[in-house]
Amino acid sequence: MKIILTGFLLLALQFAVGQSAVSVLTQHNNLMRTGWNNEETILDHTNVSSTGFGLIGTFGVDDQVYAQPLLVRNVSIGSYTGSVLYVATVNNTVYAFNGDDPSQSAPLWQTNLSPAGQRSPNIFDLKDPVEGQPCAGYYRDFSGRFGIVGTPVIDTTGYTLYVSTKTVDSNGIFSAYINALDIRTGQPKAGSPQLMQAQVDGTGTGSVNGKVSYTAKYQNQRPALLLYNSTVYVASASYCDWGPYHGWILGYDASSLALTCSYNASRNGWQVGIWMAGQGISVGEDGNLYAVTGNGESNPDNTSLVAGRGESLIKLSPQLELLDWYMPSNYTYLDQNDLDYGSDGALIIPNSSLTISGSKEGISYVIDYNSMGRYNVTNGQVIDTLEFNPSRAGDVHVHGSPVYAKLSTGEFVYAWSESFKMRRFTLDRSINTFLNSFDQGNRNLDYGMPGAMLSISSSQDDTASAIIWACFPSSGNANNQVRPGTIAAYRANDITGNPLWTSDRSAGEILGNFAKFNSPTIANGKVFVPTFSNDIKVYGLNCGGALTGLVYGNGNGLKGEYFSNSTSGSGFSGSPSLVQLDPSINFNWGMASPAQGISTDLFTIRWSGQLLPLTDDVYTIYLIASDGVRMWVNDSLLIDSWTDKTVTTTLATIALKKSKAYDVRIEYYSNTNPATCILQWSAAGICRQNIPASQLFIAPTVCSSDGTGLRAEYFSNTPPGASFPSVATESTLEPIINFDWGTGSPAGISNDLFKARFSGYVQSLDSGAYTIYATADDGIRVWVNNQLLIDAWIDQGAAEYSATVTLGACTKNAIRIEYYENTGKAVCKLEWSGPLFPRQVIPVSQLFTDPGSLPDNKEFIVYPNPTYSHRVTVALNKGFQKGDEIRIYNMLGQLVNSTTIAEDYPGQTITLPIILSAGMYVVRAQTQSRKYWAKLLVF
Repeated sequence: MKIILTGFLLLALQFAVGQSAVSVLTQHNNLMRTGWNNEETILDHTNVSSTGFGLIGTFGVDDQVYAQPLLVRNVSIGSYTGSVLYVATVNNTVYAFNGDDPSQSAPLWQTNLSPAGQRSPNIFDLKDPVEGQPCAGYYRDFSGRFGIVGTPVIDTTGYTLYVSTKTVDSNGIFSAYINALDIRTGQPKAGSPQLMQAQVDGTGTGSVNGKVSYTAKYQNQRPALLLYNSTVYVASASYCDWGPYHGWILGYDASSLALTCSYNASRNGWQVGIWMAGQGISVGEDGNLYAVTGNGESNPDNTSLVAGRGESLIKLSPQLELLDWYMPSNYTYLDQNDLDYGSDGALIIPNSSLTISGSKEGISYVIDYNSMGRYNVTNGQVIDTLEFNPSRAGDVHVHGSPVYAKLSTGEFVYAWSESFKMRRFTLDRSINTFLNSFDQGNRNLDYGMPGAMLSISSSQDDTASAIIWACFPSSGNANNQVRPGTIAAYRANDITGNPLWTSDRSAGEILGNFAKFNSPTIANGKVFVPTFSNDIKVYGLNCGGALTGLVYGNGNGLKGEYFSNSTSGSGFSGSPSLVQLDPSINFNWGMASPAQGISTDLFTIRWSGQLLPLTDDVYTIYLIASDGVRMWVNDSLLIDSWTDKTVTTTLATIALKKSKAYDVRIEYYSNTNPATCILQWSAAGICRQNIPASQLFIAPTVCSSDGTGLRAEYFSNTPPGASFPSVATESTLEPIINFDWGTGSPAGISNDLFKARFSGYVQSLDSGAYTIYATADDGIRVWVNNQLLIDAWIDQGAAEYSATVTLGACTKNAIRIEYYENTGKAVCKLEWSGPLFPRQVIPVSQLFTDPGSLPDNKEFIVYPNPTYSHRVTVALNKGFQKGDEIRIYNMLGQLVNSTTIAEDYPGQTITLPIILSAGMYVVRAQTQSRKYWAKLLVF
């Protein structure tokens, strides 16, 4: 028993004694994964409000953050001693930031853990000549890279951070590593990194000569790491059931990183992934480990310890020996209907043997880990069930585990499932079950994944300080796509009311992109929120005397021009290698490249646009940079620090008026030092902060955009595999493509089995790279300038796809979108982002049914070209008149269609609704004065 208590004390000291600062060393705060910090003595219901609480800092990082940030108090790094925030990104980079002063945006240290010749993999690396690609090539559970995904864990006794990384080399060989870093320096400890390798006896998928091996390529290391009794445990699942994969847990000695034990939940089968929406393995007061497995090899045999243990809550010894399990009586139904167990982890109620874990039905099971019952056809061993979404089908999952707090008014468990409201259940200790009644919030999340990620803070059991912190998609479905996020604070003692505060209240506090399955970290009066916007947002109490009622602008950032292989003396001549919109200047690239195609050293950047102050005041402008940086305001040089140097803060003061926009230009170069560039300001009542995107503007490109939309054709009762009919059921003009028909359909079209085709032209603005985003339920294809950019012609829930294309300035580009709906819900949405504007639904002003005026050197054209078989559009510069004739010939010279214009035709274009077979044709127009001709390709 002494060993068990010691293990708990390593990670739970924050609950034992009062102290000026607390640490968060593991995912969801402790080994029981309660998500509760009960030593938060600063934040309460009175100061977490719209007047005293808000965004106080932003830490820029090099990629998305899937791992929960961790905090350690009283760490010395260089000249700094205090709380340090540790952040890991999917680019295999770990950062240490000043956790006491979020205005200090430059990292205390940062290190990239990809070995030489290897890099963080991305979703397009997931391919195999035999196994193909996950989800048949449509896997988007990650939107890009996935180097570090599972939350690290920290041992303060040995000053060590443990983290799992994934890499791929130029030959497509994947590797997985367990790393041990010194939290004071970021340098690897002895024996780090250790290649993750393991083998067990078994005949399961992928076995060779009776052995099943851990294969980094197929194992998705999603759960948080566990540190317990000097062992680091690393669990994994898969990528979209792509295999052969297995549910693995590997145990490594914390000192040497030697593999000491392993467990495979499907050694004689496959699947049974352990992912738990990012939660770590839990530890009970009995000293055993608890995890939840997903779909796959499942066996109700209650005696075999090596049979497949899919769809189960499993108990393991610290040596990873299977001791017991609970398997729901309807495990087959759960497996067959993708409602599998393991969509969250195991919450253990403190001072009890009660566990709470759930399936995608939105139901959580209360199981006594001293009497788990294994498989029972009646489910008689289940003590209680908590229903967090009564729908029981569709997007109703609870992800990342419920959370727990013991307050003066009772013991409570909270969760916020997909597509529903937050619920709170009350534990009755006298009978060790939960009351039938429950409290319910008043906000219903949009339909879709993954619900809200929760954490709790309080000062011991004080209900006046007890706050539920909820992170969730602001709108839409975050499954297979990146969505904007919200963080909101609710009274833990009354979740039925409106939030105390929400990040959506003003432009200056917007969270950014929602970090899926990632809970906020609350400690010492601050809330650290990971995002998919390549940063950590820090919320807390405003600085003393902070102004209220500030009116934020609607800016989107500055124009960034990036010059690769450019030195400080070469200037900014010639064309930049990359032009993009940068919402703010808040970059900590380290030794990495700032963007694809830009050199890692010897690059220069120029940002330009306008700055709009928030108040009439004297502002202090801060430029934090390594190597050279300089800044002009209204063409007057304000800051000049154009020399090689490590990270240094240079500042200047300037009087600004809130009613005036100021031209700004910032130039930066990186030589060989780790690259950082951050732009901040402060003024009376305005905390030192990164200048927000809302106050930064670029001049929009004007292109005389007066579009009216795209031509839309809808086809009823058309199966997915069938060709588009030659005649549409309904045709109309759609101003934008932004449809969520639910279980319905467009007017006059069958509710299921329909298709749609949208065609015309999209007009660009600035020249450069455009990203096209298509979201669909079910299939979608997108062509731009006859190039197939997106091809996702499959049955699916609402999923997002994207592709990048380079377009010239103010040009009209042929676009075609094809869509089908099989059964269930119907969604079709088209968005874009450009070189200098953020993601948005493509507006009607940029969508046209025809290309408008012909180019100066063209009198007659046929478009789009190539085209599809049922329509030909022709355009004549001087316009058609009555009696003009249009003839179409095949390549044998045979006339296949002839149309005579019956009356003067207004405008330059006319569309002929004719059917042509695939092939090459010649189109000839005969007017009263002359003949015109053009070739046409039909496919």
